[in-house]
Amino acid sequence: MPIDLNVQKLNGLNVGRVLHSNKTCGEIIDHIAHELKKKMAKDMTENQRKLCVLVDESTTISGKTVLVVCLRSALADAEPETFFWELIELDGTTADDITKALMECLGRDFNEDFLGQCFVSFACDGASVMLGKRTGVATQLCSKFPSLFVWHCSNHRLELAVRDVVKEVSGLNHFQIFFDKLYSLFHASPKNQRQLAQCAQAVGQRLLVIGRVLSIRWVASSERSVRAVWENYRVLHDHFTNAANDTSRDSRDRAKYKGLDDVLTSATFVSNLGLMYDALTELSDLSRQLQKREMTLPTADRLLTREIRVFESMVTMPGPHMTTVHTALAEKSFKGVALRENGRLVQIHAGQFFRSMVENLRHRMTSTTSSHVSTREIPLHGREARDNQLIQDMKVIHPGSWPEEELDHVWRDEAGEGDKNGTAISIEIEL
Repeated sequence: MPIDLNVQKLNGLNVGRVLHSNKTCGEIIDHIAHELKKKMAKDMTENQRKLCVLVDESTTISGKTVLVVCLRSALADAEPETFFWELIELDGTTADDITKALMECLGRDFNEDFLGQCFVSFACDGASVMLGKRTGVATQLCSKFPSLFVWHCSNHRLELAVRDVVKEVSGLNHFQIFFDKLYSLFHASPKNQRQLAQCAQAVGQRLLVIGRVLSIRWVASSERSVRAVWENYRVLHDHFTNAANDTSRDSRDRAKYKGLDDVLTSATFVSNLGLMYDALTELSDLSRQLQKREMTLPTADRLLTREIRVFESMVTMPGPHMTTVHTALAEKSFKGVALRENGRLVQIHAGQFFRSMVENLRHRMTSTTSSHVSTREIPLHGREARDNQLIQDMKVIHPGSWPEEELDHVWRDEAGEGDKNGTAISIEIEL
C-alpha cells in the first residue's frame, strides 16, 4: 500500500493523509472480499447453480494446519470458473475435524436445502484422511449427500502412478540416487556451484538447475532435472574430472568425484538417461495439460488414452532421445565424452518400464479412487462404477466425441441421399 501511494504521488495525484497504512489496506481488502463473497453466494443460491468444492491441506508460515477451500461454479450465466473461497484454520487433522470445519464453512454462506440440491462434486488429493473408504472426508460427505461425485486429483494420481513404476522397475532406484547426490552436491556448496558455472562458461553452454527426480514434486520438475543433465552433460564431466584431479581437495573428495564421473560416463547411465528423458517429457506434458483451468473430464480422458498409446508404442519403438543414445552407444561417445562400461549399474529395461507405466496409468488414472495394484484387474463396485459410467456419459454431450463432419460425406456416398436422415436419426437414438 505505501509503495502504491508513492507511485500515485509521483504521478501528481493528491492522495490526502488518511487510509495510507498496511493495516488499513488489509481492512479494505477484507471488506471488499466479504461483500463479494456475499454477492457470489446470493447469486448461486437464488439461481440454484451447481457447486463443486475443491480442498487441499496446507501449512502456514507459523506451522498451523489450514484447509484451502476453493469453489467451482457458473456465475452470472458465464462459463464455470474456479475461485478461492476461504482459508480455514483446523483444530485437528482427522477426517472428522476436516469434515466439521468444511461443513461449517459452507453452512455460513449456503443453506442445507441448497447444498442438498446443488452440491454435486467434491475434489481432493489422495490422502487417506480424504479418501478413506470408512471414515474419510469424502465418505462422510457422501453419507450427507448421496449423489455427490468425488474426484481424486488427476495430477496427484499421475504422481502416484510414477511412484508405483519406481517400485516395480529395477534400475530406477540407482538413477534416482545419482540425481539425489547431484542435488545435494551443488545445492549445499556455493563453491561447487561456482566451479560448475566456470566449466559451463568454458564450453559455452548455459547452465541449467539440477533438482531431484521422481520425488514428491510434480513430474514436470523431474523432467527439468533430467533435461539439465542431458544438456549439461559435457559440463558435468569436465567439472567431475577437474575436481577428481584437484590436489587441493582431500582424497575422500577426489574419490567421490571420480565415482560420480564413472557413473556419468558409463554407457548404462546414458542409456537410462535417454529412456527417462523420453518418458518424463511425455509425462510432464500430460501433467501441464491436466493443470489447465479449462480442462474437462472427457478431454482429460482423451489425453490419457493418447498417452497410453504413446507408451505402448515405446515398448518396441524408441523415442527421439533414446534414438540419439543408440547412435552414441554405437560410436562409444556422447556429446564428445568417451563412454565406458560400468558393471555396477543396473540398466532399465525399456519394455518392462513402459509396460509398467501403461498398466499403472490405467489403474491409477481411469478410476475415481486410486489403487496401487497394477498386476491384476480391479473390480469396481458401487460409487466407483457409477462415477466411471458418469464419465462415459459425459462424452455424449462433449463436442469432441461427436461424429466428424466427414461422416456426412460417407452417408451421402454410401447410403444415398434418401437414407441419410434415417441413419442420422438412428445414431442420435443410440447416443
